Amino acid sequence: MNAVAFLCCCAVVLLMVPVALFLLTFIYRWSCVLCGLPKPTVLVASGIMFVAWLSLVMAVAVLEAVVHEACAWGGLPQWEARIIVYLLALPLDLLISAGIESGLMGARFGKGVELWYTQRLILLSILAVVGLVVGIVLLIRQFA
Repeated sequence: MNAVAFLCCCAVVLLMVPVALFLLTFIYRWSCVLCGLPKPTVLVASGIMFVAWLSLVMAVAVLEAVVHEACAWGGLPQWEARIIVYLLALPLDLLISAGIESGLMGARFGKGVELWYTQRLILLSILAVVGLVVGIVLLIRQFA
């Protein structure tokens, strides 16, 4: 019985991979349409997002090491180094993501920047709606 349950779990996980890829690439694909770029397939979008994410992770790791060493050399606390890394990572994310996305999509760098901003605005809108719903639920619970 355990082997059957294990095989069923493996089958469910395997069948959920395309659904997970679709959900992960939905905002990117929607941003492409909003920016006037051709809508990529799920596999192409996931590949572009993976390459952009991997490049960003490597660049931020180097940035973090440099900033932490500079802050240690300057005598600044480590919590300030984390804030500096966060603030410097945003334009770095913009440059890397826009460059990779525009290069792989065959568009100009400006379209890559537009695509990056559109993705972030969609994510911010989703977070704002979730925050609004949570706030309303908390208010209803508080007054009920």
